[in-house]
Amino acid sequence: LGHALLAHAFTARFAAALDSPPAPLSLRSPLQVAAWRAIVAHGGRPVGTAHIARALRVTREHLSRSFSSGGAPTLKRAIDFVRLLAAGELAKNPGYDLNEVARLVGFASSARLSASVQRLVRAQASALSALRATDLLVRFVRG
Repeated sequence: LGHALLAHAFTARFAAALDSPPAPLSLRSPLQVAAWRAIVAHGGRPVGTAHIARALRVTREHLSRSFSSGGAPTLKRAIDFVRLLAAGELAKNPGYDLNEVARLVGFASSARLSASVQRLVRAQASALSALRATDLLVRFVRG
């Protein structure tokens, strides 16, 4: 029961902290912001593009095209980035090792988490605990 309560507490705090998308992501349209909020509401756990599209009452294709307009990342990259932000915050907890962090954010293994960290921000997963969210954002925007 404690684990379930903590998951909800983290999810609520995470969603509140990221309610407004960071400016460097160039998410400005109402649809982009609504999709961003739908992504962060999942607290870094996996969420599909079809689920977000249904919640916003648009087609998946329309959402994907509209989300990445104006210099914004693709919807899937944004979902992966939010999962990475959650992993980074959880990695700062000394009670969690990389395997536990990977499990909490829905990766099949710590190797999958490591591959995503490398692909999205060009860093080692072991560095997540030392990188601030702003550091991850800068690295993500640089590509």
